[in-house]
Amino acid sequence: MNSHIGLIAQYSMRFAMRTGGGIIFILVLLTVGFSIASLFISPVESILDKSGIPHADAYKLISSSKEVKSAVSWITGADEAQSNYLITEKPGLLSAILLFLLMFIPYTTCLGAFNQTAGDIGSRGFRYLLLRTERRNIFFGRFVGAVSFTVISSVFTMAVVALYLQFKVGIYSGADIWMWSLQGLVAILALSLPYAALCAWFSAILDSAFGALAICLLVTGFTVLLITLFQSVGTLSLNMQPGDLSWLQRLTPWGWKYELLSGKLQIRSMAYLAMAGFTGLFLWLGLRSFEKRDL
Repeated sequence: MNSHIGLIAQYSMRFAMRTGGGIIFILVLLTVGFSIASLFISPVESILDKSGIPHADAYKLISSSKEVKSAVSWITGADEAQSNYLITEKPGLLSAILLFLLMFIPYTTCLGAFNQTAGDIGSRGFRYLLLRTERRNIFFGRFVGAVSFTVISSVFTMAVVALYLQFKVGIYSGADIWMWSLQGLVAILALSLPYAALCAWFSAILDSAFGALAICLLVTGFTVLLITLFQSVGTLSLNMQPGDLSWLQRLTPWGWKYELLSGKLQIRSMAYLAMAGFTGLFLWLGLRSFEKRDL
């Protein structure tokens, strides 16, 4: 890595951790993560406390539940083999937490990465920095700093959830929990990358931090809503099958998120390549805009 990019990334990450926006991002991510975990863990704990079921039997009950597998299939659109992989072969409770976390990660990432350059563009804060380094170093340094900030927050959130599952719930082995948590963390970070790059792009276009946040959240949410509505209209009005327009989801990182946890290496690899492709595209568009900006 270019030394200038590293220095800018390090400063940007430290600065983000001290600002109000950075603190809000950490609180939101922790709140979302722990709320989702509590949503699934609390009922299981209640059942264990009231029924006195041994933990091993509770694990078998969860992994063999048809309702649980049906819910996973409905959420992810996966086949029976993938549902069995998430619920039976992997710690099912942790899988459910990861699936819901992946739904919120695009929005929490926007909260943490929206102001990479927009604020300084508006305040003309880059004038003196440009005397010492190139624009691309500033752009990529701020991006790396935003991603590093997201990584630290995500690692802490997943570590707390894994520790709670291991020592408080205790229906899975520690090795299974930590191995699956690590894979889930990598999936979360992979999904964060294209949305952080999207924020870098819009942050380079706009000169208002609030405007960048609003546009990033709007584009992230509106794109998903528009594709979902188009699929519904196509299914109802054009006599199409629900899966006929599933390819539309692949036009955004959102449509690949659950494949990041696939039990098939080929599908999982394609999802990671898609995330890398979206990230590269958004970064290229962002750098192109930033190099043409009047700073």
